[in-house]
Amino acid sequence: MPQEPDIKTKVLEKIGRGEVRRRPRAYFIAQVVMVIALLAVALALSVFVLSFVIFSVHESGELFLLGFGQQGIATFFVLFPWVALAFDIVLFVAIEWLIRRFKFGYRIPIIRALFGILLFALVGGIIIDLTPLHGALLDKADQNELPIVGEWYEGINESHAGQGVFRGTVTSIQGDDFAISHDDGDNDADDGTWTIVAPLGFDMASIAVGDDVYVAGSVAQGTVQSYGVQRL
Repeated sequence: MPQEPDIKTKVLEKIGRGEVRRRPRAYFIAQVVMVIALLAVALALSVFVLSFVIFSVHESGELFLLGFGQQGIATFFVLFPWVALAFDIVLFVAIEWLIRRFKFGYRIPIIRALFGILLFALVGGIIIDLTPLHGALLDKADQNELPIVGEWYEGINESHAGQGVFRGTVTSIQGDDFAISHDDGDNDADDGTWTIVAPLGFDMASIAVGDDVYVAGSVAQGTVQSYGVQRL
């Protein structure tokens, strides 16, 4: 019984018949270099975006909402930077696809690969968050000097009156009411002055004129009936 020709013989025969185009070694090297470069860029972007999400949540004061009861938790999920997180998820998928462009990538289960990518991005994101990078970029955004991602940063320190969240400096205190004001000089929606009615049982001695505060509540008759107040 004649032996089946091996794969190498079949390929050489196809090359001889012109069915397979022979490419120079430099082509494959360039392809590998390009995939590695794209992988490095995607990983760097993923780490940066995830670190931005971490920075945004704690710098904006949104973490305080988790301590303001069910209404605060609901508002936290409304204000969470979902767009940035969705972008990071797309990057995770792209990274996983790029890894599988390499021969060894097919041997790694998808779940394990995604978990490894997520762990790498999370650790890298936490490390970057400990650096002054995002703080410096936030300053540039406040001065309208940061293109592309400037809007992401500008939203960090804004009051979100539509969602019942206000940030500002305490300007006066009278009984259980106090006033806050915020003006960063750009004449946008986060600038303004609000009268806050403190939540029931709130210790007014915990704040003083000049303190920066984070307030969650609802606007009624020109005042904010707050259900949570936290000094920044």
